[in-house]
Amino acid sequence: MHRIKNILLIGLSLFLASNINYAQEVKKFSLKEAQQYALENNYDVINAGTDVEIARKRVKENLAIGLPQVNASASYNNYLELPTTLIPGDIFGTPGEDIEIKFGTQHNAAWEANLSQLIFSGQYIVGVMASKAYVGIIETNYQKSEIEIKDAIAKAYYPIIILRENKKVFDSTLTSLNKMLYETEEYYKSGFAEDTDVDQLKLLISDMQTTITNINNQLEIASNLLKYQLGIRADENIELTEKLDDLLGEVNREYLMNTSFNFNNHIDYKLLKDQEKMAVLQLKLKKSEYLPTLNGFYSYQQNAMRDKFTFFASDKKWYTNQMLGVELSVPIFSSGNRKYKVQQAQLEIDKIKVIDNQLQQGLSLRVRTVKSEFNNAYLIYLNKKMSLSNAEKIYQKTEIKYREGIATSLNLSQTYNQYLTIQIDYLTSILDLLNKKSDLEKELTKVSY
Repeated sequence: MHRIKNILLIGLSLFLASNINYAQEVKKFSLKEAQQYALENNYDVINAGTDVEIARKRVKENLAIGLPQVNASASYNNYLELPTTLIPGDIFGTPGEDIEIKFGTQHNAAWEANLSQLIFSGQYIVGVMASKAYVGIIETNYQKSEIEIKDAIAKAYYPIIILRENKKVFDSTLTSLNKMLYETEEYYKSGFAEDTDVDQLKLLISDMQTTITNINNQLEIASNLLKYQLGIRADENIELTEKLDDLLGEVNREYLMNTSFNFNNHIDYKLLKDQEKMAVLQLKLKKSEYLPTLNGFYSYQQNAMRDKFTFFASDKKWYTNQMLGVELSVPIFSSGNRKYKVQQAQLEIDKIKVIDNQLQQGLSLRVRTVKSEFNNAYLIYLNKKMSLSNAEKIYQKTEIKYREGIATSLNLSQTYNQYLTIQIDYLTSILDLLNKKSDLEKELTKVSY
C-alpha cells in the first residue's frame, strides 16, 4: 500500500511538473520565423488551404458525372383490396352491362439495378475543364493569402520592436532622472539648489513614469495582435528575437528602388488571368449547349407476384426483365435562350480585357507610388537620425551644465522634452520606413504559375 502511494505521488509530481513546464514555455520568433509559423497556423491561411482542397474534390465530383453510374431499388406492395377493372358485357353475351373483374395478386415485389453511362456531352467536357480552371483561381487566392499574411505579420511585428526600443530608452532616461533627483535633493538640503529644481525633476519623472506605463499597455495590445495573426492563443507567451538594428540592416534601399516591376508576376494580375481563363471556358460551356447529348443504359429487373407473402421461398419463381439502350438528346430550338447566353459570356470576356488594361496601368502606378513613399520614408529616417544625434548631445551637455550649476532646471526640462520628442519621431520614422519596405516587397513579390 505504501509503495502504491509513492507511485501515485511520483506520477502526480511529474504531471504537475509537465504542466509547469508547459505554462512556462515561450515561443521565440525572428521575423521570418513568425511569417513561416503564420503560413502554417494563421486562421485565414488554413481556411484558404481548405478551399483549395474543396476545389480539388469538386473536380473529382465533376469527373465522376461522366463515369458509370449504378443504382438499385426494391419495392413491395400489399394490395389490401385488389383494383377493379370494368369489362364490356358484350364480350360475354350480356350487352349493356359492364362486368367487374379483379386482376392481380395481393403481394407484389420487385427489385432492379440500373447502369448508365454518359457517352458524349459537350457540357460535361467543358464543365470538367472549367472546374480545373476554378482550382487554379482558388490556388492563386491561396498564394495571395500567403503574401498578405506575411505582410500582416511584418506590420504586427515591427511596432513591438519599436515600442520595446522606446521603453528601453525611456527606462534609461528614468534611471538618469532619478539619479539626478537624488543629487538635486542633496544639494537642496545643503542650500545649493532651490525647491523648484526638485519639483521640476519630480514632474519630469512623473511624466516619464506615465509614458512608460502607456508603452507597456501598447506593448500588450501589439503583442496580442501579433499572436492573433500567428494563430496563437492570447494566454501563450511569445518572445521576439529581432533587434532594431537587425531590421534596419535588412533595409536594402538600392535593391528595392532598382528592382524592375513586371505586372505579369503580380498576384493580382495572375488572379485576373485565371478569371479570364474561366470566362473563356464559360463561353465554351454556353456554346456546348448547342451540341447533342448521348447516354447509354442497361436495366435488370425481377418481379414476383404472390397471393401470400412467400417471397423468400426458394421454390417460388421470380420473373426477369432486362433492357439495353441508348438515349440521344438533340437541342433544336430555344427561342434565342442559348444565343443570348453565348452573347452574355462573350461580353464578360470583353469586360475582362478592359480590366486587364486598367490593371496593368494601375499596378505600374501603384508600384511607382510605393517606391516613392519608401524612398521618402528612408530620407526622413536619415534626417530624424541626425536630429536625434544632435538632440542627444544637447541634452547631455545641458545635463552636465545643470549638475555644475550653470544651467537651470527649466533649461534641463526644455532640452529633455526636445530630446524625447525627437526620440519618438526617430523611432516613428523607423516604423514608417519598415512598413513602407514591407509594402514595396509585397508589390514586388513574384508569384509562381
